[in-house]
Amino acid sequence: MRSLILIAVYLSKDISKRWLETPGAVLARVSIAISLCLLFLLMQAGFILAEHAIERKIESFGINSMILRTSPPGSGALRPELSTLFEPLAEEGLYFPFSSLFSLAELSNGEKVRVVVYGEDALPALSEMIDGFDQLQADAFLLAYGYPESLIERVRLGDNFFDSVVVYPPPVLRFVTLSKPVLFIPASKFHAIGQKGMQESLFYVSDEPGKLEQVIESMEAVLEEEGFQRYNLTSPVQWVGELKELKQTRIKAQALGGAFVGLLVILIFGSIAVFEYRQNIFATALFKSFGLSSFHLAVRYLMESLLLLGLAFYCAIELAELIHEFVFALAGFDSELVTLAFVNPYLLSDQRVLLGILGVAGFVSVLPVFLGLCKPVGKSLG
Repeated sequence: MRSLILIAVYLSKDISKRWLETPGAVLARVSIAISLCLLFLLMQAGFILAEHAIERKIESFGINSMILRTSPPGSGALRPELSTLFEPLAEEGLYFPFSSLFSLAELSNGEKVRVVVYGEDALPALSEMIDGFDQLQADAFLLAYGYPESLIERVRLGDNFFDSVVVYPPPVLRFVTLSKPVLFIPASKFHAIGQKGMQESLFYVSDEPGKLEQVIESMEAVLEEEGFQRYNLTSPVQWVGELKELKQTRIKAQALGGAFVGLLVILIFGSIAVFEYRQNIFATALFKSFGLSSFHLAVRYLMESLLLLGLAFYCAIELAELIHEFVFALAGFDSELVTLAFVNPYLLSDQRVLLGILGVAGFVSVLPVFLGLCKPVGKSLG
C-alpha cells in the first residue's frame, strides 16, 4: 500500500513537472477541448430552448384548440360559408366562427388594431368565453390588456366611430387575439357602415382530448371537396409532432456533434501524448528498469488526459453560463426563456453524454502510448 502511495506521488510530481516544462502543449490541449465542449453545450442548449419554446406555445394556446383562416373566393366562385359548413362542431366543443377585416381600426391614442366581425352564430361561444357578455352595453367591445376593464373606448373605423367597452381577453382566445388589442363588432352594425374585404375564420376547441387531430383531418377533406383552395389551419396538435421531430433531431445532432468532439479530442490529445512519450522514452525506460510497471506508467498518461479534459469541461460549463443569455437573445429567443433561472441546460446531471464522450476519447487518445509501454525496454530504446 505504501509503495502505491509513493508511486502515485511520484507520478503526480512527474505530471506537474511536465506541465511546467511544456505549458504550451497543456494550454493547447485545454483550449481546444474548451472550444469543442463549448460548441457542444451551446448546440445542445439551443435545441433545449427551442423545445421549451414550442412547449410554451402549446400550453399557451391549449392542446385542443385550432383556428382556420380562408382566403376570399375568386370572382364568380361559389362556396358555402365556414360558419354553416362546420356548424355540427358546435355540439362537440367551443365553436366560434368570425371574420377578420382587412382594414385596421384606430383607437383614441392612435394605435391601430385588428377588427373581428361576428354574427349571431358566434354568440353562444362569446357568452361562454366572456363573463357578462350578455350585459355589455356598447356598439362593440375591445379585447385588450393594459386598459381599465369596462372603460368606454372611442374607436374609429374608416369614417365611422364606435363606442367600444374594454374587456379583459379570456385566455382561450389567445389564438385569435395573439396577445394584441382586437376590436369585436357585431355583423349587424358592421354591414350598416358598408365596409368590405373580410377573411372568413373559425376558432374551435374540442371537448374531448385527443379527438382534435381526427377533426382536423376531416375538416381538410371537406375544405378540399368544397373548393377551398387557399386556407390556413393551425393547431398546437401540429406543434406536438414538430416537438417530437425536434427531439429526434437533437438526439441525432448530439450523436454527430459528440462524434466530432470525440474524434478531434482523440487526434489532438493522442498526437501530443505520443509526441511526449517519444520525447521522454529514455526516462520511461529508466523508470521501467527501476521496477515501475507499464501499468503504472499507462495510468499516469490516462490520468493526465482525463485531468485536462475535466478542467476543460468545467471551464466550458462556466463560460457557457456566462455567455448563455447574450448568445441566445441574439439568436432571437424570448428574453424570459433565455434566463438560466427559467431553464439551465448546463446542469451536471444533464451532461452525461458529453462526459461519456470525453471519458471515452481520453482513454482512446492514450491507447498508442499504452501499446508502446507494453514493449520490452530494449525494443523501446531501439
